[in-house]
Amino acid sequence: MYQMIIIDDEPIVREGLMRLLSWGDYQFEVCAQGTDGIDGLEKVLKYHPDLVLVDVKMPGMNGLELIRQAREQGFQGAFIILTGFSDFEFARTAISLGVRDYLLKPVDEDELAENLCNIVKELEEKKKLNDKNEMNEQTAIQEMLRRLVLYRKENGALYQQMQTYHLDFNYTKFCVGVLCNQGKDKDTIIEYPSKEKLELMIKGIIDIECVMIEDKWVLIGKGMSYQDLLHKLLLNNEKLYTIYNEKYFICMGHDVAHWEDIHYSYECARLLSEYQFIFHNEEAVTIQALKDCKGIVIDTLFETICFQIEIGDLDNLAKSIEKIEEYCKLKLLKESDVKMLFTHNLFQLGTVLEERYEQKRGEFPEYEELSVLIKGSGNLKELLKNATNYCKELSQIIAATGAENVIKRVHAYVEKNYDKDLKLEGIAKIFNYNSAYLGKLFKKEMGENFNNFLDHIRIENAKKMLTETDLKVYQVSERVGYSNIDYFYSKFKRYVGISPKEFKKSI
Repeated sequence: MYQMIIIDDEPIVREGLMRLLSWGDYQFEVCAQGTDGIDGLEKVLKYHPDLVLVDVKMPGMNGLELIRQAREQGFQGAFIILTGFSDFEFARTAISLGVRDYLLKPVDEDELAENLCNIVKELEEKKKLNDKNEMNEQTAIQEMLRRLVLYRKENGALYQQMQTYHLDFNYTKFCVGVLCNQGKDKDTIIEYPSKEKLELMIKGIIDIECVMIEDKWVLIGKGMSYQDLLHKLLLNNEKLYTIYNEKYFICMGHDVAHWEDIHYSYECARLLSEYQFIFHNEEAVTIQALKDCKGIVIDTLFETICFQIEIGDLDNLAKSIEKIEEYCKLKLLKESDVKMLFTHNLFQLGTVLEERYEQKRGEFPEYEELSVLIKGSGNLKELLKNATNYCKELSQIIAATGAENVIKRVHAYVEKNYDKDLKLEGIAKIFNYNSAYLGKLFKKEMGENFNNFLDHIRIENAKKMLTETDLKVYQVSERVGYSNIDYFYSKFKRYVGISPKEFKKSI
């Protein structure tokens, strides 16, 4: 509905006009009435109606003066003057003020209705034109922002457009975030980048520009670090989840100091957005994910997993699987690379174990079934779960192969825990064996009793520490599991032939 005001100093005239037409039939509603020229001008400037019906002769301020002052203060609405006389000079003045028409009193209903129809038609055309202009402007702004983040080398033209569309990029810090249509699990996927959901995501965030690129919302933060923007986005993501049971997967690029470098931050965020497979279980991923991967050798890690399967060390097996997850993230492996990594290495692992435990080969899980599960995994967590179940099933089958494997497990446990206060009785409890039976089994398989084996492991590690570190002898003694320094000296001399100090001097 369009708004209109009736201004006349005679109440009976105002009441008559209110009843003259069914205003709603002409898409108008009366939002206010003015009782004279001064009151009428005040209400015109307050309500900014689309149409004003105003009397010419009123006390204090006449109709023409009201129109003149309203125009001077920027009012653009239509005026229809109501008058009791016809005069050429009056008509000329009214035309110069942009009056739509003037009607003689008493007002003719048909003449007024015709004016209303024409005014509505003009208002509709103006609205369409404004909408088109606004749409064209928004399209131009979006295209400008796309060129900005995609590094189209047009800095001069871009700056000019920023000025044209009053976009403020006068900041010393920028960052870019990408909202991906993926939630934390399969039940919270955002199917399409909705504008309604975008508005919720950026609610309360000042100084931000948004542009759609490749079906993803790209957010340009101005005057804030990527940590600050991410913090605000995560809070709004929780609100989004509360309302829609959905979340965006947020990828943040690094900070840059100039608007000309915004594309660098975008490229970082875009790169991270390609790795939803490995970061599926996380709500957001940042530049920190691009740090170098150190200390993880993947081939050695799968060899370790093979050994852990053999000895039934399921706790450390789970930790090794977690390291593979870390490796995939730090190396930013793509989905196809991750699946190839597991497919190849688990096949190799299964082949080795089949050769070592040929008598159990028929009980091993079918590798082809695992291969199908790996290929069909929707994210890294799901893939790791399938791989872990496969390894555990292998371990449970192999663990029942007899005494040799039990001793392997004990051996591996001692290698990792030699610095602790180890006793055969305690280890027997861990592996669910009678201590006397385990002792006999150990000596039969290893050719020496458990205590001698433990001493041997400790002294070998002590020699390594004395050779490769600057640790004092008493420190080495404590680190290899001997709390009594004299006992350590006697054991070391027994196995090595010289004291620890002599050994350290001889290096």
